[in-house]
Amino acid sequence: MGFDLFQLIDLPRWNRKILTGFWLIIALAIFSTCIYDVIAWFSNSLPIEPIITLNTIWLCIGLLVIEAVHKWTPRGKDYIVICGAAFVASGLIYSFPDLNSLLTVLFLPILISIFYFQTSKVVFSYLLSLVCFYVLYVVLDQQTTTWIISDVIAVTGVLLVGLAVALGIMSRGKELLKHLQSSLESGQDLLVRNVIMDKLAKTDALTDLYNHMSFHEYLDKLIDQGERYNFAFQLALLDIDHFKKVNDSFGHRAGDAVLKKVAQTIKSMVSLNDFPARYGGEEFAIIFTDMDLQEATLNLENIRKHIATQPHEELNGQAVTISIGVYDFQKGITKEMLFKGTDEALYEAKRSGRNQTIIYTG
Repeated sequence: MGFDLFQLIDLPRWNRKILTGFWLIIALAIFSTCIYDVIAWFSNSLPIEPIITLNTIWLCIGLLVIEAVHKWTPRGKDYIVICGAAFVASGLIYSFPDLNSLLTVLFLPILISIFYFQTSKVVFSYLLSLVCFYVLYVVLDQQTTTWIISDVIAVTGVLLVGLAVALGIMSRGKELLKHLQSSLESGQDLLVRNVIMDKLAKTDALTDLYNHMSFHEYLDKLIDQGERYNFAFQLALLDIDHFKKVNDSFGHRAGDAVLKKVAQTIKSMVSLNDFPARYGGEEFAIIFTDMDLQEATLNLENIRKHIATQPHEELNGQAVTISIGVYDFQKGITKEMLFKGTDEALYEAKRSGRNQTIIYTG
């Protein structure tokens, strides 16, 4: 039983959220500029900055291009999102070159790449951030004097540390997910085993019908419902005629084969709402819950006739017959009365020639 937990993540939906987050970053930058201008207005000592600059417009145009490429490109959408993170980070640094603290946004592509849990994407994001920084250093070298060679070395080292941390986080995450997957698989295996054990406890090993204990548990519940809600049902007992002769003449293995074949016939000819069980030895029981007595009797007759014409290889092509007694349960009938009446009907079917269905009439 194997499955991939990463397949449970809706990556297209999360890519959409990340792209939306890029727009929020630009909006936050514009909002921060507004706050700064308000402070500058009251302080009278700080220069007022334009809220919407050419760089802001280019950032928006660039993001629109990334949105379009992401939408129309069938493959590599994750890499496009990572490139979008690098573009936004570079655009912000280019717009505010004097804010050295803004260099921390170069971690954005690395942070986003961790989400995909792929080493290749983490390494790609690190190299992309490094290239963006070097390009910015060359481009902005003539515009600002705040960046010195030690900053280049420091940022390179910090990004390298960021790569190591990202790979460490990813490694630890994979360990946790592997443990979770192992726990889920163990839980599912335990659930399957419990279901199998429950089925084995409730069914007869030879015939795969419900066993004697399960039959009585179900019957007790039906009688309780019958008393509470005036719920009617029919109980039928079916007994293979002269089964002892089958065992004596052909052996117990042949007898087991006959039991299995008769059980399969019964199981295939009742509805999902009915309850077929092996009551004991060569005797079977059926509880009909979705029909009246006439329909139940007709169903039992069809079963009886089908079994009577069903040849058995183990018996040299001979068929077996069954005798059936059936009782229509009504409110006020106890379990003892129900079984006594059904047994009497079955005995009457046996006594009067076998291979017939008798309804208990009281």
